[in-house]
Amino acid sequence: MNSAVTEEELLEGWEELAIRKGDIVFVHSSLSSFGYVEGGAITIIESLKKIISEKGILAMPSFPAFIGGEHGIAKNEIVFDVRISPTSMGKIPDTFWRLENVKRSLHPTHSVAVWGKEKGWLIKDHERCICSCGKDTPLYKMCQEKNSKILLIGVTHSSNTTLHTIEDCNGAPTRSVEIFYPKVIDYKGRIITVPIHPHLPGLMRRYNIMDRICKENKIQNEIMIGIALCKLIDAYKLYEIGSELIQKDPLFLIDKGYYTTL
Repeated sequence: MNSAVTEEELLEGWEELAIRKGDIVFVHSSLSSFGYVEGGAITIIESLKKIISEKGILAMPSFPAFIGGEHGIAKNEIVFDVRISPTSMGKIPDTFWRLENVKRSLHPTHSVAVWGKEKGWLIKDHERCICSCGKDTPLYKMCQEKNSKILLIGVTHSSNTTLHTIEDCNGAPTRSVEIFYPKVIDYKGRIITVPIHPHLPGLMRRYNIMDRICKENKIQNEIMIGIALCKLIDAYKLYEIGSELIQKDPLFLIDKGYYTTL
């Protein structure tokens, strides 16, 4: 029987992975991958806050349920309320956005929840971005900073939303040409219409190829915490490497083999 993971073990793990004070860390996670954590999701969140400190930024996806993908949310005009709408991204992010001093970006499909003294800068004007993960979005801003990192807790690169950003900013044909007008409700109860080009539904990716590429380029550290495999990726360098790959081949992250066998 596996023993419970403690906060002390988490802090030691984050330190070994090379998470540092003042870092910008975007977390994709699976709570169940640990087996059992003393205190649950809040213990993981607080351990990350301790290691990063308020000088850094802790960020997590706070997206609604992707019924029909982002395209389905936009087409069906689902309204996202940053004050009350849950996220389907797992127990850790759904606990995180509800905490004091955590704010969510004003976006109907790809809201990002953030904590830290400089959190406002990261999520500012997300509602003005025509592409949910593209230029000037929180993910794009993060990738321009040399102290930015992506933490995958018990999940693979298939959950790494930053790869959407790399595609969106480098000409990959993954977005709808049609503009949709979904709505978000802000912290004052105001309804804001956010024009977007959503990602195409059902487009098969091969994002997990980036695991090998990150290791080859020595930008990914890995450790086991309890029974969870945790990976820390240098977001700044991932963006540089991924951009070069997409510029050479806009379909690099598309699973072309899937379509040739249909």
